[in-house]
Amino acid sequence: MKIAEVFHIGEAPYGARSKQLRVRYLLTQEELAALARVPARHVDLFERGLPVPLDSRRRILKVLWAMKAQK
Repeated sequence: MKIAEVFHIGEAPYGARSKQLRVRYLLTQEELAALARVPARHVDLFERGLPVPLDSRRRILKVLWAMKAQK
């Protein structure tokens, strides 16, 4: 499965889609940040479509992708 399939590229930006998935999995931004080992502020910025370091974006998406793959 490709990351584009998981996040349905074209339907919504990565940040908006990641927020939808986070809410679906009943995670707070702080919980997602802890799982991804990034600051909670980075999760908030990413979901709002604001600049975030590439490594933080990658970690956030990786956690959500793994959760979706388990479902």
